Amino acid sequence: MRTSLIAALVVLCLSATAGAWSNKEHIQLTRLAAAGLIADPATPPAMKAWLERNIAGPVGDAAFEKDYFLRARIGIHPRGADGLSFWAVSPDMAVYTDPQGGKVAPYGVHERLLHYVDLEFFIPDETKREYRHDLSGKPQLKDVPRDMSDKRYQRAGVLPFRVEESYKKLVDAIRAGRLQDEPGKYPRDEHAAKWAGYLAHYVQDNTQPQHATIDYKSAAYFADKRSAPNVHSEMEYKMADDDMNDHMSLREEFWALFTAALEKAQDPIASGDLFEQTVEVARASYDALPLIGEAAMHATGQGGTPDKPQGPAGKFDTEKFFRFKGKFRGEEMTVAEMKARQQAWAVKRTQRLWRQAWDEATAK
Repeated sequence: MRTSLIAALVVLCLSATAGAWSNKEHIQLTRLAAAGLIADPATPPAMKAWLERNIAGPVGDAAFEKDYFLRARIGIHPRGADGLSFWAVSPDMAVYTDPQGGKVAPYGVHERLLHYVDLEFFIPDETKREYRHDLSGKPQLKDVPRDMSDKRYQRAGVLPFRVEESYKKLVDAIRAGRLQDEPGKYPRDEHAAKWAGYLAHYVQDNTQPQHATIDYKSAAYFADKRSAPNVHSEMEYKMADDDMNDHMSLREEFWALFTAALEKAQDPIASGDLFEQTVEVARASYDALPLIGEAAMHATGQGGTPDKPQGPAGKFDTEKFFRFKGKFRGEEMTVAEMKARQQAWAVKRTQRLWRQAWDEATAK
């Protein structure tokens, strides 16, 4: 029993680098992506029908979505997820349940490495492969090789390749007419609903800034890095789905920011190449890391400067963290505003790639 407990704890520690947005948020972002396509007159009727069959819960109900965000408690074991929502959280479940030494083909790495790409590994100068507050650790697009045999991916993560594969599997499933689970067919779980959910998950992970860096907990902003707070979990789920505190006023503020961002959101990535798109999303999201780090210092009372933190850090204040205002891409905004924009972008990218896959699979 002790051995099993230790193994479980090891898996949970390893998974800290994998989970991006919370299960609750992945479910909602996926449902909102489907609702947007269903409401769009340009979406093919057959695609609308497929989405409607594979989304659990009310679709396009603004009051339901707001209440869900404010009050639903989903946790690490997603409750009530079905259809696309179930498949959208399945990759994180695999992180927890796959054997510690398990490897996903053809990548040769554990599932957890499928969720991120640490960009610093691709800086040409090996002596500079670390996170730096001035963003000098961010490589150019040309520095990130489209070569899965490059050994750096064994540590950096393989998200750009996984997005490509999920998209291809989705196209293949739509083309084959396997749109959802049909009992009696083998392999049972090879269908479009699964791969649309998987694609949504990885695309959404791509917009979490800490999924683009070696310093995924923003430990560089703390004098004692070994006991630094888990800023990763604060960024991802503490405000939206914390069992210990509902942060209701903060959730109210965030929901208004998120719905406003969703109205304006565009997907600015111009490249038609899915690998390049994923790298570019990671590079753009990376620019939010200084704001996250400074906000974490503010939320804990960590002294010093971002380049030279000094003294002990206090208890993390989630509300101070999300209300901290700093610079992101030349604009003054709070961490909550930045997260709202990143998640709205995640919804738009999910919609864009689902529609693109449908069109490609059904083209005559």
